[in-house]
Amino acid sequence: MNFKTDKIFYFLAIIVVTILPGCNSHDIDGDKVYYVHWNEGSGKNKTLIQGADPETFEELEHSKYAIDKNSVYYEAGRLKDANPKTFTSILDYYGKDNRFAYKGGDKIDGADGQTFEVIEGGPYSKDNKDYYFDTLSMKVSDLKTFRIINQNSDFGYWAKDKNYYYLSGIKYPLADYETFEKIGNGYAKDKLQVYFQDSVVVGADPNTFKAIEYAYGQDNNSRYDGAKKLNIKDPSSFEVLNFGFTKDKMNVYKNDSIVKNADPKTFQIINWIWSKDKTSFFYQGKLIPYIDYTTFQYLDYHYAIDKNNVYYDDQIIKGADAKTFKHIEGSQDGKDKNGCYRYGEKVDCKVLLEDE
Repeated sequence: MNFKTDKIFYFLAIIVVTILPGCNSHDIDGDKVYYVHWNEGSGKNKTLIQGADPETFEELEHSKYAIDKNSVYYEAGRLKDANPKTFTSILDYYGKDNRFAYKGGDKIDGADGQTFEVIEGGPYSKDNKDYYFDTLSMKVSDLKTFRIINQNSDFGYWAKDKNYYYLSGIKYPLADYETFEKIGNGYAKDKLQVYFQDSVVVGADPNTFKAIEYAYGQDNNSRYDGAKKLNIKDPSSFEVLNFGFTKDKMNVYKNDSIVKNADPKTFQIINWIWSKDKTSFFYQGKLIPYIDYTTFQYLDYHYAIDKNNVYYDDQIIKGADAKTFKHIEGSQDGKDKNGCYRYGEKVDCKVLLEDE
């Protein structure tokens, strides 16, 4: 590395060290105090903190929090009932005083400030009488047996005690504490039953049940979408596709209804609205018989063409010319030799020009 390069890296390092700590802070300007924050779109922004005392105003260890002789502040807002004499910041988003605890600018429901502590950076916290999720009191039924199952979200945050399981702070009855476990994709089970989020999966066998795809599960006998048992003709060949489609060796299904005339062996998803098999195209699971199979092409923004027609969704755009039609990139607009179109309807071309 030469001297010139060294100087460039040194200069950049100084910029980084100088700018980054100030991305969010407070600023005193004469007799006014501002919360200063940055946005990639609008750049530097300043919000006046109403009533803040500039002479006694100071940021705390975690600079989103600040105090003056009268109040505690989070960013530009005043914390209700917070005591500036005893308030301490715990993390960027947590603080407490001798009576209450706060997440951001909101009081945590019922939390005791003197015994309050954050668990592994949140979103769980606790005091000597309860556990909390964000600002919600979980009203844990048995503190001795309470266990956090996952600290990162998996269709919510899971915990349990001997009487209930808790999903993102809300409690639901469980059948067996010792064997209750989260198994993924929103499912949990114990030795007696299977759960999907806040519901029991009626009839599911916990001994053979497993999560298979996003919000889908199976046991030896059936397949499930969430807590709902699916109407699958051949569970052993069941396969999850995309956008609500599934199939087995006998049928294709859209949201548990059979897609009529679809061939499961050759069925494939094109995008969130179109699919096809070896002979036909389907719009949201409905066969569209008037499409020319060999020339059909999806463009974008709901537009498609074949050799005969231009389509918006599954509707033929009357008067549109398939040979000259062009979709205007990044918009709901198109044009051909006959005119201009927006949302599949013919419009004056001046409308398109005005929006350019």
